[in-house]
Amino acid sequence: MDADEFFNLLMDRIEASIKGSNDSDLVKRNFGGYISNEIICKTCPHSSEREEPFFALPLSVKNKKNIE
Repeated sequence: MDADEFFNLLMDRIEASIKGSNDSDLVKRNFGGYISNEIICKTCPHSSEREEPFFALPLSVKNKKNIE
């Protein structure tokens, strides 16, 4: 299990354990956000945009040993 899988499993279990309580949106409020996916056509004027909820963002690091 990598860190992303562990984090998502942890957030899912926390959400399940507080479901139905006064703080049922605690995880989303403190750890969640929205990312906007935008697709723009190169050959025509069409584009589309969609917001999706997230708990973790992917980060691609090319030709580097770490993110620093």
